[in-house]
Amino acid sequence: MPATDLQLVVPTNADGASILGIARNIELFEPGDIDTIQELWAEFTAKGDAASWYHFVAARRDGQVLGFACYGQRPLTQGTYDLYWIAVDKNHHRQGIGEVLLDEAEKQVKARGGRLLIAETAGKLAFEPTRRFYLRSGYQLEARIRDFYSPGDDLVVFTKRL
Repeated sequence: MPATDLQLVVPTNADGASILGIARNIELFEPGDIDTIQELWAEFTAKGDAASWYHFVAARRDGQVLGFACYGQRPLTQGTYDLYWIAVDKNHHRQGIGEVLLDEAEKQVKARGGRLLIAETAGKLAFEPTRRFYLRSGYQLEARIRDFYSPGDDLVVFTKRL
């Protein structure tokens, strides 16, 4: 199915189980990743989109959440935002949903006064498709910090000026 039939929404508390379920089923995500997503989701739902430091966007089709993105302003900066997570249900990969979510997150960041969006990922071979995704989406490889996550697992930083 084409990604053009997606509904992009600010998710509600009722979407939490779907969002966390998608995250739990992403094989690249570690248990600590899931814990962090849960923490960001808890703040987002407790404070609401307007007051939370973290912002979520969900992609729905026929009422079902198929993916989400989470971003927020980098503390102590003017207009710099982090893309914390972008995840698509594993049964719906390769349908353009990730691209649509990324585009929407970029639009929302820009609407909030953002000028720079940072996406960080791992340097392991398993993350090569993720790195190619950012490069295809107009991001620049900004930095690589060797052995950041663990020996042999670098931090790879991409940026996009909005």
